[in-house]
Amino acid sequence: MLIDSPALRMWGRFEHALDDKGRVIIPQRFRETLGSKFVLTIGPDHHIRAYPMPVWEALENQLISASLYDELDPDLIFLQRMFGNCEFVSPDREFRLSIPRHFREWAGMEEGDIVVIIGSGTRLEIWSRAGWRAWSEHLTEQEAGIASRNRLSLQPVAGAPTAPPRPTTGETVPTQEGTA
Repeated sequence: MLIDSPALRMWGRFEHALDDKGRVIIPQRFRETLGSKFVLTIGPDHHIRAYPMPVWEALENQLISASLYDELDPDLIFLQRMFGNCEFVSPDREFRLSIPRHFREWAGMEEGDIVVIIGSGTRLEIWSRAGWRAWSEHLTEQEAGIASRNRLSLQPVAGAPTAPPRPTTGETVPTQEGTA
């Protein structure tokens, strides 16, 4: 997913308590980027993700598939689970976000708990404090280096050939012999 706008980037870490109604204050730094309506969904490792609408729409476009075989792609399967568990939400006038119970249960959060809100580029991540600590302790320098190298290997290299476009329905894909 390519998001060109720096205005859609969110960075930083905040902690806030969930109130007795399961609401948390959205940090001021993120309010404008999230907008007046955004999407909540599940994230791996049992946290909650919040996406601005333009980012969510870009994710939706990734689910449009021309191939039945894409249904076996684990990345697309996870995206489908995110979409199946999403809610369109808006903060109240005091910029509190009401987190639905099923999301709080997924993330192991209860009223009165401190949650960790992470600006993670094009999304926010909302973690229980215990979940964030466990995930952070698991992330070692070696694992971070591996993740960084893996990410760099996915970046296009100047002058390198790019993958051919996917065929639309009814088109054939030429093989090395020139036929499908």
